[in-house]
Amino acid sequence: MKDKCSQAIALIKFFSKKDHYLSFRKGTNLFRTPHNYRLDETVGRGDRSESCVNYWDRKLGDELPSIIDNGNKVNLDSVQSILLYPATEQKDAWLQSWAVIGPHNNFESSLEQMIKEFGPYFVVLPAPEINAYRRLLAKTSGCKVCMGLVGYSDNPLKRSLVVKDSKFSYQKEFRFLLSECSKGEKRDKKVQVQGINKLLLKATSLKLASPSGEVKYCSLGSNKVVTVPSRHE
Repeated sequence: MKDKCSQAIALIKFFSKKDHYLSFRKGTNLFRTPHNYRLDETVGRGDRSESCVNYWDRKLGDELPSIIDNGNKVNLDSVQSILLYPATEQKDAWLQSWAVIGPHNNFESSLEQMIKEFGPYFVVLPAPEINAYRRLLAKTSGCKVCMGLVGYSDNPLKRSLVVKDSKFSYQKEFRFLLSECSKGEKRDKKVQVQGINKLLLKATSLKLASPSGEVKYCSLGSNKVVTVPSRHE
């Protein structure tokens, strides 16, 4: 994954519950597996194609695809699910998702949707502290930590740990990837990071301006986003 911190002013991470937000500021970091997101049907969070070409599961109401082997249809009556992934990515990783606030990435237009889908509590990590946060994660966990922007594509064959479907591009995602895990791993990993609160801004509100002059405001814990139109509108 390419390190493109220079394209960020800051990273922002949203939480749906206040206790999760407070826990994070105290150093409790939760990393989830891609398979958790394949099984999640929550709008915005869930992604059946997370880090794979495709995933089908009868419990989720899917009809399994037909598989032909040497001209014969394979009997899948006893099969519960099928996970199809590229041979170049045999393993997954525990991941933690943030969003990028960039100088030209139009994040302000995504703000209302992000709060709606992920929650009104947020932490902000300034761009100069991104590498420091990665070093803290690596030191505390003892694991290799990769990080960088997520790419977006409509080509299923390009889906991976670092490429998602274009319909998620509004999330402007930036990921921290921790170690390796199997494609079917569902257990979360918690990492206790001492000193993280020193890296985060003490932000209780956000003001985001678009190139057109429109300004959006939001406050910690509030679902409401206030928009002030451009004077030229």
